Order: sequence, then C-alpha cells, then structure tokens
Amino acid sequence: METKKVQLNLYVPEKYRDMLQRMAAERMLNDPRRSVTASKIGAEILCQYLDDLKEKGVLKLAGGVQNE
Repeated sequence: METKKVQLNLYVPEKYRDMLQRMAAERMLNDPRRSVTASKIGAEILCQYLDDLKEKGVLKLAGGVQNE
C-alpha cells in the first residue's frame, strides 16, 4: 500500500532547524549519493513519533482523531 505524501508547513525555533540541518549534513557526508534535507529528517521524526503514540494508544487519550 502506497502512502500519499502531502506538504505541511511547520514553524520551529531556529535551534531545531539548525539541529535538523546538521543531521542532514552528517547523513550526506556518510552517504553522498543520497540527498537528505532538514525537512525530510523532520518529517521522519514526526511520523515516527506519531506512530509510536498511536501504538501506545496515547492519541486517543490526547483527543487525537483516528482517520483510518
């Protein structure tokens, strides 16, 4: 099953942007053939965090809506 990706704009403090950019640069140094951006890493982190919350059932407690 393929997941459709959509754009979401988030505003974060500068220190977190810098941290994500540094992480992207480190990944690209480890494997220059792959393009990595701060946005991509931020999306990975957010998706993993939300998946973890869903597995724990925390989304229901926090009033999250299940769309599946």
